Amino acid sequence: MSGKAGKTLRRGIANALIAVTPKWKPSIEPWPNKSIIIGAPHTSNFDALLMVLIMWRAEREFNFLVKDEVMKVPVLKSIVRWLGGIPVNRRKSTGLTHGISQVAQQADTFTLCITPKGTRSKQDFWKSGFYRIAYENKLPITFGFVDSVSKTFGTGPTFEPTWDITKDMEVIRAFYADMLGFKPDRTSTPRLRAEDDAEAAAYLLRPVDDGPVS
Repeated sequence: MSGKAGKTLRRGIANALIAVTPKWKPSIEPWPNKSIIIGAPHTSNFDALLMVLIMWRAEREFNFLVKDEVMKVPVLKSIVRWLGGIPVNRRKSTGLTHGISQVAQQADTFTLCITPKGTRSKQDFWKSGFYRIAYENKLPITFGFVDSVSKTFGTGPTFEPTWDITKDMEVIRAFYADMLGFKPDRTSTPRLRAEDDAEAAAYLLRPVDDGPVS
């Protein structure tokens, strides 16, 4: 089911599920028609469920990235595609960010939800794909969050990156500074390798390829 009726149905489902999790409260700040929503602290599969509920409650279409192995499971594959999942092959470079950029540029509305840490375990660095996609399209970044300290989840402010990597990451770190994930011991400090690696920074901010994906 799509269109207004589908959105209304999904909103109803979201409200019903949120109602049976009274310890967790949703908090939604509106975001632009086109935005990258980053989700943190990402420490459990529960995070993904909460973000789906937020998208449905806000009646916004959205996409998210999943491991391509998921798409090999027949029933799960159909569910993930219905939810908006885009399969990612992490074993090789596939021009993914450029392909997503072409979709973003052609669409009237575009919301891509990404968990930059890329895994539920604690990590020293976030993956930089979210920043690259935002850079290629000059898209704002919206804070998505799951905070076990305040027992809140949802979307926070949206900010316009300056493309000074360290300065932008300081803004991101400041927002998540006092938050802990559903599993607190897995919470990581937001940091990109490109902040300390000039070669990685140059590659992250490399010229945008406007050609079609082969």
